[in-house]
Amino acid sequence: MKNVLSNFTSVIVLIYAWLQIIFLGGFIIENILLYPNVFHDVPHSVEVTSEFLQVTSPGTYFPIIGMSVIGAGIVTLIFTWKLKNIRGWILGSLIVFILGNFIFSVIYAWPRNIILFEEGAAVHSTVYLQQVANEFITGNWVRVVTSVTTAILAFIGWMRFYRYKMTIGERSTEK
Repeated sequence: MKNVLSNFTSVIVLIYAWLQIIFLGGFIIENILLYPNVFHDVPHSVEVTSEFLQVTSPGTYFPIIGMSVIGAGIVTLIFTWKLKNIRGWILGSLIVFILGNFIFSVIYAWPRNIILFEEGAAVHSTVYLQQVANEFITGNWVRVVTSVTTAILAFIGWMRFYRYKMTIGERSTEK
């Protein structure tokens, strides 16, 4: 039974690290491919982007993957709680993710998204929209650093768990 639980935990830790890396990859692609086009000629480029992103957008993708990361992180934390050497890495990645990608987004990025993409030039001047776009881009680097940090912490947690499992496996074959 312990072996089954250990194998299940291995899968859970791997899924969590994988989701963190998927989130990071999506975020990097968004920053490299999408944002330069979105913010190159505010407010016109924002209007064109809003027209283009009618069916799906980053706002469709990131809440789903973000909640998946948090859910998988909580499950991973539960299954690795007794393993101090691993718990800290998983807990750290989860806390940094929640603070830097969720709470920071709600407090900082989402209000700017409303100003840029919902209210736009109909409510605000071009100068103000350009200022908000610059604030969004600057604040977005906080989320980039957070995403890199959480992916690294989750990956280290997975590597530590893998090493722990291999050490346990070596001990059981020596008996």
